[in-house]
Order: sequence, then C-alpha cells, then structure tokens
Amino acid sequence: MVYTRFLTYKLHSDARPRYGVLFSSEYTIDLEKLVTLELMNEYDISPDNASELASAILSPSSRRVVERLKFIRELIDKGLKKYSSLRIEELKELGLVQSLNELKFLPPIFDPGKIIGIGQNYEEYRLMLKYPKPEVPLFFFKPASTLIGHRDYVIIPRGGRWPGTMSRIVFHEYELALVIGRRARFIDKSKALDYVFGFTIFSDITAHDIEMIQPGYVLYQQRAKAFDTFSPMGPWIVTVDEFTRNGIDPHNLKILRRRNSVVEGESNTRNMTFKIGEILEFLSEIMTLEPGDIISLGSPPAGPLEGLQPGDTIEAEIEYIGTLVNYVK
Repeated sequence: MVYTRFLTYKLHSDARPRYGVLFSSEYTIDLEKLVTLELMNEYDISPDNASELASAILSPSSRRVVERLKFIRELIDKGLKKYSSLRIEELKELGLVQSLNELKFLPPIFDPGKIIGIGQNYEEYRLMLKYPKPEVPLFFFKPASTLIGHRDYVIIPRGGRWPGTMSRIVFHEYELALVIGRRARFIDKSKALDYVFGFTIFSDITAHDIEMIQPGYVLYQQRAKAFDTFSPMGPWIVTVDEFTRNGIDPHNLKILRRRNSVVEGESNTRNMTFKIGEILEFLSEIMTLEPGDIISLGSPPAGPLEGLQPGDTIEAEIEYIGTLVNYVK
C-alpha cells in the first residue's frame, strides 16, 4: 500500500465522517474524492454513479471501512501515485485535498466493536502503583463513548448524585495502540502483525483517585477509565505495512508525554512487559478480534501527580507516528 497515514475527520460544512490519507504536514487527500475520480478515469463510470459507489464503500462506519480498504487498495495506490506529483493548487482545483487546519479530527476509529486496554504493561508503572506482577496480560474494556480525536477536549469529571463520579486527580496515560485489520481467533504470536491494520496513539485518561479507592480492584479501575472523553486517539493510523516496509520495530519506539509544552514522562515501547504477539495470542484465545477493534498496549508512569488542570494542553508523542494533542477543561 502507498497510503500510510489514515485519518478520519469532519468538515464544518458536512456532518458525515470522511476518510483521508495524510498528504503533507498541512493537507490530507480525501479518499472519497480520490476513489470517485479513479472510478471515472479507470473504469469510465459516470460521475454520479462513481460518487455514489465511492460514498457507499467509504460508509459512515469506520470499522467497516478498515475491512473494505483492502479491496480498493489497488485503486487508492494508483490514484495516490498519479496525483502525488501535482502541486497543491492543482489538487485543490480537483477537490482532492483538505487543509488540516480546516477540519475536525475524529478518532481514526470512532465506532469500534471493542476498546481493550492492557494494564500494568510497563514494569516501572506497576512498581509505582505497587501492584503485583501479572502472570498474563491484564486487560479492561473502555466504552466507545470515551473516544475523542486530536485537538479535542478532555473533560474532568465533576460528579453528580452518586459518590465516586467526580475526580480531583486525573492522570494522563500515554500509549501505543493497534487497530485490528482482520477477523481473528487463536492467533499464533509469530504471525500477530498479519492481523494488524496499523498503529496509532492512545491517551488512556484515568481518574486516579477513583482507581486508588481500592488499589488493584478491577471495578474501581474500570470506573476510573470509563468517563466520556477519557480516550483521546489519533491523530491518524500508520498502516502496518509502512512499519514492515521500512524496518520499523513497534517494540522500539520512543514515547513521551508533555503538559503545557513541558516533558513530564518518557520511555520506550521496548519496556513493555508483554509484547504485541503475546497480547494478541492471549486475547484471541478468549475472544474473537474484529476489524476496527482497538487495543491499547499500556502506559509508562502516568501523571501529573497533582492531576490534570482545566486549561492544560496535553501531548502524547510516539516516534514515527506523531503527536496527539488534547486540551483539558
């Protein structure tokens, strides 16, 4: 595949989710427009019919699009090669590009069947939290309603009628995440990457004071991570073939978090206790993994110790993928 950075967004004039491929640091190529042009040019399909077909393929469901991309891969690759040599002005005339500053980023996958978080997967964070060392990967689920995109707002829980629904200490956990690309059961760990669509950045926001009401107790941990806006994701997905083609090891990526432009934590994905193959092999012995499922692979020590504050800007950066920026209110 030529396309390597897949993103999902909305235009202010259009409420529908749209899908794109990062073209430069400032622009994305709109996949629906690209596929429409290629259907017209390569298969002599009428403009209206080509537009309807492209819209149907690139449906409002992001998890379905992940599964469908492999069937139109050749069409997309051919189009990207054809148009990549054109100037931005020419691409604008064709309606192919959109400025990143003029769109609203969505989570690259906004309607997953499952969001699975791997807990205690960095030894230094496990020791900080004083949890026992796990014998197998520990996991929990997060609701899809927690998902937000790049440059969106994390909202600190302020409580309601029930106890334990407000937080004074919200942590930012910064994580490498993968997106499943093929339906999978009983994966062999040596072939795990065959089932991965790509990698992205995931901020597992956690109400740490709720989590520590009873340390290690899964019900409090689950609640601490389930609040709306507690799963920033993006800005895009780097497809797995880009990693393999360029010899990039997902187990050797620098990872850091910033708050208000100050680095407050850093590590490397080589410090993960359980590696990707082990995690996918283990999970697939328990459940069927579906295209679009998100698996976030755990965080180094999180923070800040005093908790995120309204007005903070937080960043999670992972080498080779990019930087996920969010605001706190």
